[in-house]
Amino acid sequence: MDPVTLATVTSAITVLGTKVAEGVVGEASKTLWERVLKTFGWSSTPPTEQLAQTTATHLQAHPEQAAQALSILKQDTGSVGMLVGRIDAEKVIIAQNIQNINM
Repeated sequence: MDPVTLATVTSAITVLGTKVAEGVVGEASKTLWERVLKTFGWSSTPPTEQLAQTTATHLQAHPEQAAQALSILKQDTGSVGMLVGRIDAEKVIIAQNIQNINM
């Protein structure tokens, strides 16, 4: 997954998860968060101080779930939905090791 998409999706998931943990969101956002947890196969929300790192690590290991998470996050009508509104992660290329870059 390209670094910009990874950073943006991680940020949006972290914002949503943190807001849910703080109790400052409505039922619709809580439902979206539960869908993210289910998509990732998480039984509970990671601690908020570890949420960004846990999310980024998970998305790097399971890049195919990025499109699913984006679809969920785009349904948010607040700041999270605005963060991911223009991202398209349907085509994700993963490079495990890059030996040489010729330009």
